[in-house]
Amino acid sequence: MKEMAKDDTYQRKLQKKKYKNGQLALFVQDDNGEPIAELSIMHESVELAQNEFILKDYSENESLVVVFFESHLIYPTNRFVLIGSHLCPICQIET
Repeated sequence: MKEMAKDDTYQRKLQKKKYKNGQLALFVQDDNGEPIAELSIMHESVELAQNEFILKDYSENESLVVVFFESHLIYPTNRFVLIGSHLCPICQIET
């Protein structure tokens, strides 16, 4: 994917919702507003701040994650949680 500059174009592609446990759910949507990827993972045993989420940075999300890190819309917290056999970073989203 091409490098993206920080602007509201990419911020508009992120849709914030809440999981049933209150954690932040983050989705990427296409130009028509349709969801194309879920960037977050819900996990009951993890305490998160309002602007934090568990990032699904593997599989089909690998290239998307790079784009949103480079656009400075999401930031790593240097905390991680083990989900299955994958160590997932806890990230913050710009509010």
